[in-house]
Amino acid sequence: MSISFRRYAALGAVVAMSLNPLFTVTNASGATVATPHIVANVLGNTNNYLTSLRTFFLCNSAKCKAQRSTLLTSAQSAMTKLSAQAAAASRAQVPAKYRDSLRLFVSDTRLLATSYHEYFTTPSTVTLSGDVGNIFYLTSDIGSDVNVLRAAERNGALSFNLWVEGEAATLVAMQTDASALQSSTATTSIGIYANELLEKACDAMLAHAHGPNRTFNAQLATFARDQKRISQSEILFLRGKKAPMTEAQVASLNVKVSAEFAALIKSETALVKKK
Repeated sequence: MSISFRRYAALGAVVAMSLNPLFTVTNASGATVATPHIVANVLGNTNNYLTSLRTFFLCNSAKCKAQRSTLLTSAQSAMTKLSAQAAAASRAQVPAKYRDSLRLFVSDTRLLATSYHEYFTTPSTVTLSGDVGNIFYLTSDIGSDVNVLRAAERNGALSFNLWVEGEAATLVAMQTDASALQSSTATTSIGIYANELLEKACDAMLAHAHGPNRTFNAQLATFARDQKRISQSEILFLRGKKAPMTEAQVASLNVKVSAEFAALIKSETALVKKK
């Protein structure tokens, strides 16, 4: 896909969002009004929107590559409608049991929209790859938000394997970013960018560390905080600036983080299998 075509596609999505009536959720005085159907709309439509986005951005088969133009149109429509839902949700008055999950849904959708639009405007192939990684785990985060909302709607307990969708995808994306740092072709700019991606993924993990298993939540938060400390120092090293940790301290923490990652995967696997 050419850069100019990507820019055109992104512009079309922005225009469509500005015209979508779901954005109108305030009264004449500008006060917030109740939107009683927003939870039902999110539960009823979001997974279809996510499927359209994933099919376009995570296309690997010959079949989907042959349908690229059609899939792009579907992805544009999905991003427009998903963003409209988030805009409505950000202003809606909902029962307390939905508020935290709906807040995360809004935040995750906005982050997804940022990567989506950057994908269609950046001239950098490295940034394109990073945006696809972000889209991969952010669509999964949103899927988890929907699962939590659905459990609240049914007044039921949330199972670990439904909640963990977003965190599992974030771990995969982080492993990919970490691998990029070890590549023999990694440049200083790639190193900085990969660490910036890791920082964002850590923030996403911390925002979602509220799953139905407290031990796993604590493991997740510790891993994310430690990895973020490493990435923050690595970025400063690469920029030739003083960092809060020495290189020896970063190396030591890297060993600890590797063990934390392995422990997370072990815990996650056991919890998903647990009935």
